[in-house]
Amino acid sequence: MNGPIPPPPDLHALLTSWTIEPAVLVALILAGAAYLAGVRRVRRRGITWQRGRTVLWFVGLGTIALSTFSAIGVYDDVLFSMTAVQHMFLQMIAPAPLGMAAPVTLALRALTGRPRKTLLAVVHSRYVRVLSHPLVAYVLFVISPFVILYSRLFELGLTNSWVHNLTHLHLVLVGALLYWPLLGIDPLPNPMPYVMRLLLVIGLGPAHIVLGIPIMLRDSLIAAEHFMIIGMQWGSDPLADQKVGGGLLWIFGDVVVLFLLAGMFVQWNRSEKREQRRVDRHLDRVHGTAATTVPWWLAEDPRAARSLPGFAADERPAR
Repeated sequence: MNGPIPPPPDLHALLTSWTIEPAVLVALILAGAAYLAGVRRVRRRGITWQRGRTVLWFVGLGTIALSTFSAIGVYDDVLFSMTAVQHMFLQMIAPAPLGMAAPVTLALRALTGRPRKTLLAVVHSRYVRVLSHPLVAYVLFVISPFVILYSRLFELGLTNSWVHNLTHLHLVLVGALLYWPLLGIDPLPNPMPYVMRLLLVIGLGPAHIVLGIPIMLRDSLIAAEHFMIIGMQWGSDPLADQKVGGGLLWIFGDVVVLFLLAGMFVQWNRSEKREQRRVDRHLDRVHGTAATTVPWWLAEDPRAARSLPGFAADERPAR
């Protein structure tokens, strides 16, 4: 335990229980202040920055705060089900708005001189290129919950607050690492077409099935000594709670994947429309509003073809 055992959860406790992790609170405040400082700096230089991106940044930070300061954080080291919910929030939900806020783009626009060159060097370094490769990011994203839950690391995190918080940081980072190429908003060392993005998102569904269902069917406790102490004090069944947690890992993961797929299709459609408008503008710059070719259905009617805008008197439709 990272503190005294809280009372058994009921509706009132789940709605009103709060806790504060000082290290997490300081990190969130610094992240919010740094983003606002970047926005202020780019606007002072006359560069526009969408307010929606700023809102998304704080939605992401708020999601992290909710999953660590609310009842989820109060009961995350005494209920396996709360651990499952917290891990899903940190790994699958919070990184999405953080990535859509385009923090790397903001930093590149706000920084100048050596700091900007350093950031560019880091973004395009071999280490980041390998680490952010979509397949590498996918593997790290998928195996991280298995390593955390099935290793000594999980039990250690239940009793050590620093390990606990570093585990949470790891989940957010591996989530952001995968969402970076999936969202494609910030500059990428490894650009990825939308078809590949969709395949990676679809591949997340089976990963959570493989993670959640074995936990649901398991007849022995993970971190048994720790959760048995909680169960004896509360008079509850920790194995039943663990089965609930396994179900949440399965269902929660699949629901988030469905939302990601919907978002990918919307983003893909918008990208296609932007590309179409770009091509149209290019053709307008090259040809103006003149007709570039005579429609085939007018090819046999010269008089109708001459009525087209831009059709010169000495032009003849091809036969």
